[in-house]
Amino acid sequence: MNRKEWRKLLKKVRRKRIRQKLAQARDSAAAESEALRLVDPNYVLYLREKEQLEQDALEQEEERRRYENALWLDREREAQAAFAEKRRKLEEEQREENEKRDRIRKEFEEMERKAKAAKAERERLMEEYRKKQQERERMFAEYLVGIDDHLEVLRESSHSRPDRNPCVFFGKVGACRYGARCSSDHPTPGISELLLMPNFFAHPALDHQQHPEYGLDSSIEFDDDELYRCFTEFFMDIIEEFESFGSINGIFVTRNYEPHLRGNVYVQYEKIRDAAKAYQRMNGRFYASKQLRVEFRSPIVWTAAVCGLFERSRCQKGKSCNYLHLLVNPVAKYRYNHFKELQSVRQSQRQSQRSQLIERSWDDIDVPLQQRTNWRWSETPEIERPSRGSRLISSPTSTSERHKNRSRSRESSRSNERRSSRSRHSKPKSRSRSRHRSRERRKEKRKPHSRSRSRSRERKKSKKRVKRSRSRSRESRASRERSERKSSKRRN
Repeated sequence: MNRKEWRKLLKKVRRKRIRQKLAQARDSAAAESEALRLVDPNYVLYLREKEQLEQDALEQEEERRRYENALWLDREREAQAAFAEKRRKLEEEQREENEKRDRIRKEFEEMERKAKAAKAERERLMEEYRKKQQERERMFAEYLVGIDDHLEVLRESSHSRPDRNPCVFFGKVGACRYGARCSSDHPTPGISELLLMPNFFAHPALDHQQHPEYGLDSSIEFDDDELYRCFTEFFMDIIEEFESFGSINGIFVTRNYEPHLRGNVYVQYEKIRDAAKAYQRMNGRFYASKQLRVEFRSPIVWTAAVCGLFERSRCQKGKSCNYLHLLVNPVAKYRYNHFKELQSVRQSQRQSQRSQLIERSWDDIDVPLQQRTNWRWSETPEIERPSRGSRLISSPTSTSERHKNRSRSRESSRSNERRSSRSRHSKPKSRSRSRHRSRERRKEKRKPHSRSRSRSRERKKSKKRVKRSRSRSRESRASRERSERKSSKRRN
């Protein structure tokens, strides 16, 4: 240790000793002063009071501690009770959750079991259907070869909803606007003389869907001449192909705007085997990059399926009509004449009524009195309203009077046909007459006149106009009917 460090340590020890001496002197002075104060009775009393105050403070603190402890115990008991209630609820919720989970698991297992059973059932049914289809294809192939043993089995119809009533329109026209969503039954034969190709003929003039650029007016760009030109090409293409399978009774192509009837092609063969050959060859074949779908249909009564009002250019339903609007075939072959077919059906009905030898009157028929004039001679399957000029039949007539009336109507129709040969190409003048009447009304409205005189004049003029319009409408209607009958006879 060098001198500097030794001197530093010596100074430190010296300071420590000085502090100790000072502390000892202070303690001795304090002890002497305390001894002197203890001798003083006032100080002794002060000490006693101070000790009593401290003891009272300790007792108050102990009391406060006990009170706070009691409050804490009460809060603890309440908290324990709340915790127990919460734990009970949690346990109950957990138990319910477990029960729900178990129930869901059981339901899921039950659903899986049912799904497996349904899948197995579907596979079984598909296997049965596949076997039946294979067996049907085998019988179909044998029938095409010339074996007629399985014809009755092949004729069996398949039903979409066997427990429902048959669909009326499907039975009439072979198609339904609701398709598979229809609530009625659609019976389809396994094999038949009639083939249906839905939406086979397509043309923009028949498209009724909304075009993104032209809207609903896209079909205005194509007139009837363009439609019939395309239809002529289409008809000449398909007629050779379908005639190669056998003799045909009729080929009908619809020009309806409804999706379930638009461009449908009906081909009716004389023999079922020829129809089966056409079905086997044409089903799934492509025409103009479009795959064909051929279906068998039950024989259709064409007089009930074809819209007779459209054949006379008087269909009021227009694009929304559910009866067949047929395109006229470009050649006389397989052309349909609605009025001729209707007349043949009526003749067969009359013959069947004569063969029954039952005398029936108008009273035996449950038809309202206002509809008895045209309940049989209607040009459409729908019930027509009686015309203004027709008279209601109030009493039954004898058979001889009926035959006389029929002969008179035939003679009048022949004379009307002779007269209509002159006005065959004439256009109806109903539009021009209606325009002329509207112009006269406008002129009369513009003319100033008094109220008292104008009312009587207007009444007289309105009566005259009504009489003229009725007579003109009857004449124009009769001339149109005569011209249509003459044109249909010339076509045939």
